[in-house]
Amino acid sequence: MTLVPLPAFTDNYIWMLHDGSNAIVVDPGDAQPVFDALARHKLQLAAILVTHHHPDHTGGVAALHAATGAPVHGPARERIPEPFTPYSQGDVTQVLGMRFEVIDVPGHTAGHIAYFLPAGEGRAPLLFCGDTLFSGGCGRLFEGTPAQMLASLDALSALPVDTRVCCAHEYTLANLRFA
Repeated sequence: MTLVPLPAFTDNYIWMLHDGSNAIVVDPGDAQPVFDALARHKLQLAAILVTHHHPDHTGGVAALHAATGAPVHGPARERIPEPFTPYSQGDVTQVLGMRFEVIDVPGHTAGHIAYFLPAGEGRAPLLFCGDTLFSGGCGRLFEGTPAQMLASLDALSALPVDTRVCCAHEYTLANLRFA
């Protein structure tokens, strides 16, 4: 599997994971970078994973689903473009032979989820955490409480130490300046 960050807007990342033929995208706020990457790598879109309802994470979902028929997976307690399969803590979704575990991570939004992919053949574990965790910081609290965010961060810190964190924004320098 190849992991590819697709820049979008001014500081978003749409994450693409592909096997050379089929791809999964996470939090496609804009469809065009995904369409471009699919064409460039000659890939079929197999699934769309969504972590939370904000438009910079869902804005491209409807267009991608309409154009490809790729199933959409998203948080059970969030309003995202339908149709989608809802997930919450403890659920598992199988996509392209990979087993993604769902973790509830409220704080940034009330129903935010993350997708954890345990280590596989020659691959470290992967975490698609949306706007919960960033390099040098965490997401703003729009709907959740500080206690919820702390519990969410504690849950993520319990993951294996070699987990590769795929956050949805590039805030590193701003977070480090703030710290």
